[in-house]
Amino acid sequence: MADDRRMTADRFYGGVSNRLQNLRSMLAHVRDESPTRNQLNQWIIENTRAGSSDAVSHHLTFLESIRFIELSDTGCELDTYGQRWLKDQKPGTLYEALSSGVKGFDTILEALQDGSMTDEDIMGLLVGEFDEAQMSTPGPAIRHREWLQVLGFVEREDGVNRLTPEGRELLETKTETGSMWTPPEGLSIGDRLSKDEIEEAFDTGFGYQISGINPRRDDDDQRYVLMFANEDGPYDDTVIRGQFEYIGEGLSGDQSESSPGNSVLIDAVSSDIPIHFFYQQSGNREWEYQGLVDVLAYETEERGGREVLVFTMEHQREAHHGTDEPTQEVVETERTRLENATDSEPQLTDEETYTEARRRARDTAFSELVRQAYDKTCAICGSSRETPNGNPEVEAAHIYPKQERGADDVRNGIALCKLHHWAFDTGWLAISDEYEILVKEAPDRNGYHEFKRLEDDKISLPDEEQAEPHPMFLTEHRQRHGFNDD
Repeated sequence: MADDRRMTADRFYGGVSNRLQNLRSMLAHVRDESPTRNQLNQWIIENTRAGSSDAVSHHLTFLESIRFIELSDTGCELDTYGQRWLKDQKPGTLYEALSSGVKGFDTILEALQDGSMTDEDIMGLLVGEFDEAQMSTPGPAIRHREWLQVLGFVEREDGVNRLTPEGRELLETKTETGSMWTPPEGLSIGDRLSKDEIEEAFDTGFGYQISGINPRRDDDDQRYVLMFANEDGPYDDTVIRGQFEYIGEGLSGDQSESSPGNSVLIDAVSSDIPIHFFYQQSGNREWEYQGLVDVLAYETEERGGREVLVFTMEHQREAHHGTDEPTQEVVETERTRLENATDSEPQLTDEETYTEARRRARDTAFSELVRQAYDKTCAICGSSRETPNGNPEVEAAHIYPKQERGADDVRNGIALCKLHHWAFDTGWLAISDEYEILVKEAPDRNGYHEFKRLEDDKISLPDEEQAEPHPMFLTEHRQRHGFNDD
């Protein structure tokens, strides 16, 4: 996918010891006074060691690019991350703002896990990782490192940079499952809440109004999302049940994959990020809590003369009001039906209408059969990772997609890890009739070279021949993503 983040960071006034204090004071001034851009420039010159107005403007433009402030000739305001950080003062919030707007921060921290690095080493790392990182001196790399020092994630001694315990903890929380999979205590699906009640329940703030996609972090600095849709906007009540489409953030111009809200939903395709969903009916001032939703896939479409991101979302099982989990007996019945179906010619789509209970039992049976057929191992990379509780990461993917009524046939299923499930669903990868991996020719997109290494490798197949992917489904998947035209 396209990565529109900038390659270089910028400093703010102050050293490692007082930069955050200067930044907090400036944000508080913006919050309390809403100064014009020229007034804000003058305030910084008078309250820091800033020199020229041009230099100050350069630093402020950087803060605007990471959603800390909104600059205006009539009155500057706090933006999303500025509001959050001024309220919670958490290093993770500022880090999220930096990494969402600038490339390389995650890359540096992950490399420092393996050992200490000089600034020159960091420069070489960024140049090697990013084609656009044109550096002849380590200056840009130093600005990255300084921010990591300011936040306490990196320490520097005798010209050598090392990861701190706080930096290691940050990396661990970035890879763990979020801790807010369940609603906060006292909040249940179907509850109707005012803006103030939502803020109290999640201990967060929305500024002047709540709308759209709101990335947040909990007390353990783990990511989650509060997502809103209202009937007066582009959504009717079809968004409160089953699968639905959700339009990304950005009300004018082409929507960007790197904006904070859109990027976190894109990350949620392949990562476990809890997304709490609220819906507001026309004429009602309260928001109804709809529970947790998953992001299945996304694509860019032209709508109304601009490019928008369309996310395919699905309510998790908790959101089915008044419906219990299917019994094991019902799941076994559906499992037997799916196993017997492999004795017949496959059908591309499933046109039968199911009750909600049977639909859920069928989903469970399909997932169990596919993951069992592949021994809970990704058919593409061979990974078989598990959570600390022993739950497998691998997922049962439909080859011809479920949102197009793709059949719940084991031959239309393949077990994939989260990354390769996302890559398969979005058209990075396809599979030939000879079970060789095909890779989309998109060398200008981030991720291409990683996926290109897989090309012509053969996928791992189930031991049982009747569970192997059927050529009909593989052909339709290739056709859907343009591989037959390459």
